[in-house]
Amino acid sequence: MEFRGVSEDWFRSYLVNCRQRVQVKLPNTAENLLSDWGTMTNGVPQGSILWPLMFVIYTNYLPLRINSVSETILFADNTSVIIAGRNLGDFCSVSNLVLSHMIKWFAANN
Repeated sequence: MEFRGVSEDWFRSYLVNCRQRVQVKLPNTAENLLSDWGTMTNGVPQGSILWPLMFVIYTNYLPLRINSVSETILFADNTSVIIAGRNLGDFCSVSNLVLSHMIKWFAANN
């Protein structure tokens, strides 16, 4: 999927130079720890309304790569892969094949 024009500008303004930090609530205290702000180089800001949509757009074509040997379930911002085999050897072979395809797909799609 490719965005152009106004759509591309909108997504770019939302994603480029985005900064994020982590806040950790310490147990049994009112104190919070905050990390330094960092510029995100990949991904979508956590907790944003666009996160589930962007995740689905990003992973939408992954099942085409691995569904010949497994079943993929995409929902909101989660992906599950169901792998089965007739015996342990088959299961291990199919698992390794699926993981190999996934590694190649994610590397190619950053």
